[in-house]
Amino acid sequence: MPNVMQQLFVMNIEALLKEYAAYRAFHKSDCVINMRIPHAILDKLKELANEQHVPYQSLISSVLYSLANIEDKK
Repeated sequence: MPNVMQQLFVMNIEALLKEYAAYRAFHKSDCVINMRIPHAILDKLKELANEQHVPYQSLISSVLYSLANIEDKK
């Protein structure tokens, strides 16, 4: 059985973004986080977000949302 991270990689980025957009339609973001990650990872996230024509922070939020709700999908 694949682990949570493998499941996320299998999911389509576009599907993640759509799912998160549906969630955001009814839930306001009210928390701010600050984290340090390697520059190369941030560059890759920005590249992926650019390919989807979305802000990179929205892409990150959609992945975090999916991670937090992975149990609901089983």
